[in-house]
Amino acid sequence: MRQARDGLAQTIDQAFKAAKAQAEAAHADLSRQFVASFAKEAEQRLKSMSRWIWWRTIASGAALAIVILSLGFGLGYWRGNAAGYSEAAGTIHATGAVEQSVLASQGPAGLAQWHQLMRDNAILDTMKSDCTGKNVAHQDGRTACHLWLWTTPNVASAAHG
Repeated sequence: MRQARDGLAQTIDQAFKAAKAQAEAAHADLSRQFVASFAKEAEQRLKSMSRWIWWRTIASGAALAIVILSLGFGLGYWRGNAAGYSEAAGTIHATGAVEQSVLASQGPAGLAQWHQLMRDNAILDTMKSDCTGKNVAHQDGRTACHLWLWTTPNVASAAHG
Protein backbone atom coordinates (compact mmCIF):
# COMPACT_ATOMS: atom_id res chain seq x y z
CA MET A 1 0.00 0.00 0.00
CA ARG A 2 2.82 2.26 0.65
CA GLN A 3 4.10 1.68 -2.80
CA ALA A 4 0.75 2.43 -4.29
CA ARG A 5 0.63 5.57 -2.26
CA ASP A 6 4.09 6.60 -3.35
CA GLY A 7 3.20 5.77 -6.97
CA LEU A 8 0.03 7.80 -6.68
CA ALA A 9 1.93 10.68 -5.09
CA GLN A 10 4.50 10.53 -7.85
CA THR A 11 1.80 10.54 -10.55
CA ILE A 12 0.05 13.45 -8.89
CA ASP A 13 3.38 15.25 -8.58
CA GLN A 14 4.11 14.71 -12.28
CA ALA A 15 0.59 15.85 -13.18
CA PHE A 16 1.11 19.01 -11.12
CA LYS A 17 4.50 19.62 -12.76
CA ALA A 18 2.96 19.15 -16.21
CA ALA A 19 0.04 21.41 -15.34
CA LYS A 20 2.46 23.98 -13.94
CA ALA A 21 4.56 23.84 -17.12
CA GLN A 22 1.43 24.22 -19.29
CA ALA A 23 0.22 27.10 -17.13
CA GLU A 24 3.60 28.80 -17.37
CA ALA A 25 3.65 28.30 -21.15
CA ALA A 26 0.09 29.63 -21.45
CA HIS A 27 0.97 32.54 -19.17
CA ALA A 28 4.07 33.34 -21.27
CA ASP A 29 2.04 33.13 -24.49
CA LEU A 30 -0.70 35.33 -23.01
CA SER A 31 1.95 37.82 -21.82
CA ARG A 32 3.51 37.93 -25.31
CA GLN A 33 0.08 38.51 -26.87
CA PHE A 34 -0.71 41.24 -24.34
CA VAL A 35 2.65 42.98 -24.86
CA ALA A 36 2.31 42.71 -28.65
CA SER A 37 -1.23 44.13 -28.50
CA PHE A 38 -0.12 46.94 -26.20
CA ALA A 39 2.90 47.72 -28.40
CA LYS A 40 0.75 47.76 -31.55
CA GLU A 41 -1.77 50.12 -29.96
CA ALA A 42 1.01 52.35 -28.62
CA GLU A 43 2.59 52.43 -32.09
CA GLN A 44 -0.73 53.46 -33.65
CA ARG A 45 -1.19 56.22 -31.07
CA LEU A 46 2.35 57.48 -31.61
CA LYS A 47 1.81 57.53 -35.38
CA SER A 48 -1.42 59.44 -34.90
CA MET A 49 0.23 61.94 -32.56
CA SER A 50 3.16 62.32 -34.92
CA ARG A 51 0.83 63.11 -37.86
CA TRP A 52 -1.13 65.57 -35.73
CA ILE A 53 2.05 67.34 -34.60
CA TRP A 54 3.33 67.44 -38.21
CA TRP A 55 0.09 68.97 -39.54
CA ARG A 56 -0.07 71.39 -36.63
CA THR A 57 3.51 72.50 -37.34
CA ILE A 58 2.77 72.96 -41.06
CA ALA A 59 -0.40 74.92 -40.31
CA SER A 60 1.36 77.08 -37.71
CA GLY A 61 4.23 77.80 -40.11
CA ALA A 62 1.82 78.71 -42.91
CA ALA A 63 -0.19 80.96 -40.59
CA LEU A 64 3.01 82.62 -39.36
CA ALA A 65 4.19 83.17 -42.94
CA ILE A 66 0.83 84.72 -43.86
CA VAL A 67 0.96 87.01 -40.84
CA ILE A 68 4.53 88.09 -41.61
CA LEU A 69 3.75 88.72 -45.29
CA SER A 70 0.58 90.62 -44.38
CA LEU A 71 2.43 92.77 -41.86
CA GLY A 72 5.22 93.42 -44.36
CA PHE A 73 2.76 94.33 -47.07
CA GLY A 74 0.72 96.55 -44.74
CA LEU A 75 3.74 98.32 -43.26
CA GLY A 76 5.32 98.74 -46.70
CA TYR A 77 2.10 100.18 -48.10
CA TRP A 78 1.68 102.48 -45.11
CA ARG A 79 5.31 103.67 -45.25
CA GLY A 80 5.21 104.17 -49.03
CA ASN A 81 1.91 105.97 -48.80
CA ALA A 82 3.21 108.23 -46.02
CA ALA A 83 6.40 108.96 -48.00
CA GLY A 84 4.35 109.74 -51.10
CA TYR A 85 2.08 112.09 -49.17
CA SER A 86 5.09 113.78 -47.60
CA GLU A 87 6.79 114.26 -50.97
CA ALA A 88 3.57 115.43 -52.58
CA ALA A 89 2.92 117.86 -49.73
CA GLY A 90 6.41 119.33 -50.14
CA THR A 91 5.91 119.67 -53.89
CA ILE A 92 2.46 121.21 -53.46
CA HIS A 93 3.80 123.60 -50.82
CA ALA A 94 6.69 124.66 -53.10
CA THR A 95 4.36 124.95 -56.09
CA GLY A 96 2.01 127.08 -54.04
CA ALA A 97 4.85 129.49 -53.22
CA VAL A 98 5.90 129.65 -56.89
CA GLU A 99 2.29 130.21 -57.98
CA GLN A 100 1.91 133.00 -55.43
CA SER A 101 5.13 134.60 -56.66
CA VAL A 102 4.05 134.36 -60.33
CA LEU A 103 0.59 135.67 -59.46
CA ALA A 104 2.07 138.58 -57.49
CA SER A 105 4.56 139.55 -60.18
CA GLN A 106 2.67 138.68 -63.39
CA GLY A 107 -0.98 138.71 -62.41
CA PRO A 108 -3.65 136.14 -63.34
CA ALA A 109 -2.66 136.12 -67.03
CA GLY A 110 0.96 135.35 -66.11
CA LEU A 111 -0.18 132.58 -63.78
CA ALA A 112 -2.26 131.04 -66.59
CA GLN A 113 0.79 131.16 -68.91
CA TRP A 114 2.96 129.58 -66.20
CA HIS A 115 0.41 126.77 -65.77
CA GLN A 116 0.43 126.19 -69.52
CA LEU A 117 4.25 126.02 -69.57
CA MET A 118 4.19 123.49 -66.72
CA ARG A 119 1.59 121.33 -68.51
CA ASP A 120 3.35 121.41 -71.87
CA ASN A 121 6.95 120.81 -70.68
CA ALA A 122 8.38 117.92 -68.71
CA ILE A 123 10.81 120.03 -66.70
CA LEU A 124 12.98 117.19 -65.37
CA ASP A 125 13.34 115.64 -68.82
CA THR A 126 14.03 119.07 -70.38
CA MET A 127 16.72 119.86 -67.79
CA LYS A 128 18.41 116.48 -68.33
CA SER A 129 18.48 116.63 -72.12
CA ASP A 130 18.87 120.32 -72.97
CA CYS A 131 21.08 121.66 -70.18
CA THR A 132 24.38 120.53 -71.73
CA GLY A 133 27.00 121.77 -74.17
CA LYS A 134 26.28 125.08 -75.93
CA ASN A 135 23.04 125.54 -73.97
CA VAL A 136 25.05 126.19 -70.76
CA ALA A 137 26.66 129.53 -69.90
CA HIS A 138 28.79 130.54 -66.89
CA GLN A 139 29.09 134.09 -65.59
CA ASP A 140 30.15 135.51 -62.22
CA GLY A 141 30.25 132.00 -60.68
CA ARG A 142 26.67 131.27 -61.71
CA THR A 143 25.41 128.83 -64.32
CA ALA A 144 22.63 129.54 -66.78
CA CYS A 145 20.90 127.08 -69.07
CA HIS A 146 19.13 127.82 -72.33
CA LEU A 147 16.01 125.67 -72.50
CA TRP A 148 13.47 125.22 -75.24
CA LEU A 149 10.05 125.53 -73.64
CA TRP A 150 7.07 124.45 -75.67
CA THR A 151 4.15 126.86 -75.62
CA THR A 152 1.61 124.53 -77.20
CA PRO A 153 0.57 121.03 -76.17
CA ASN A 154 2.22 117.99 -77.71
CA VAL A 155 -0.23 116.51 -80.21
CA ALA A 156 0.44 113.02 -81.54
CA SER A 157 0.77 112.95 -85.30
CA ALA A 158 -2.01 111.22 -87.21
CA ALA A 159 -1.23 107.85 -88.75
CA HIS A 160 -0.74 107.92 -92.51
CA GLY A 161 -2.81 105.41 -94.34
